[in-house]
Amino acid sequence: MAKKNLLIIHQGALGDFILIFPAIIRLQKYYEVIDVLCQSGIGKLAEALGLVGKWYPLEAAYVASLFTDRIDSKIKTLLRPYANILLFTLSDQLERAIRHITPVPVCRISPRPPEYMHIHLTEFVLENLINCGMLKKPDAVIEHIPFPARRGRPEYSTRVLLHPGAGSIRKRWPIKYFLEVEAMLKADGLKPQFILGPAEKDLVEALPRANRTVNILTELTELAALLNSAGGYIGNDSGPSHLAAFLGVPSGVIFGPADPRRWKPVGRAVEVIRPELKCRPCFETETTNCDGSECLHETTPENVVKAFYRVYL
Repeated sequence: MAKKNLLIIHQGALGDFILIFPAIIRLQKYYEVIDVLCQSGIGKLAEALGLVGKWYPLEAAYVASLFTDRIDSKIKTLLRPYANILLFTLSDQLERAIRHITPVPVCRISPRPPEYMHIHLTEFVLENLINCGMLKKPDAVIEHIPFPARRGRPEYSTRVLLHPGAGSIRKRWPIKYFLEVEAMLKADGLKPQFILGPAEKDLVEALPRANRTVNILTELTELAALLNSAGGYIGNDSGPSHLAAFLGVPSGVIFGPADPRRWKPVGRAVEVIRPELKCRPCFETETTNCDGSECLHETTPENVVKAFYRVYL
């Protein structure tokens, strides 16, 4: 099969995008060029990791014209070199607009599985790529995906990064528990540091910098570099946790209201921490957490550290 050029269009956030990285790795076998139209920061990261050749900014005005009656000629020029388009969207309008301006095959995949399906997003994407004829069945087995293996210990292997933030406040484990984890790691001779993103400034006051390092990062490429310099990582269900896992950093990831069967980070050294409860994960079906938020509050610092050591030691 002659290799062709593929454009991926993805409207999602960091974690959702990283969960399609294994699919991109497999698609590289069949496409000479893979480019992406997505959020700028994510595009820069994907390029830096060697997953895509070029990225286009989803925030550009000419992209927004796809949702109007007058589509900018720039988007038509952008689409012209590609023989296939892989579209991740819930928008029928976006799919219609793209099919209107290009004759090439468009494979549309929902950015998340239907709520009733207990299937991991990565597996869901791989199965749909088979259905679209873009992958062959042996290439779509998640256990066979050659994503980065667990790395050897870096120079700063005692550095453990703690990320108490998350894209949704509903997914945040209480900061007081992260402080207890920090103390436990220090008592074991490790050197925990905190990381925060630009949307998590509300946590800065809860982390006074006396006797601790708090890294406030604005670029995802900076985050990737810091993760690669660390020996381990502990964080909530969030984009940085997905990145840490994909990069092979031994990771303990705390899940609350979201379903790890659908959203667990993919990697070679990941341990998910979530208590056994009778209630089903409600993040995708309810607008708020329940009053007790047992899925978060019944996760203890001791259990988090124990789970982390299963992949770190």
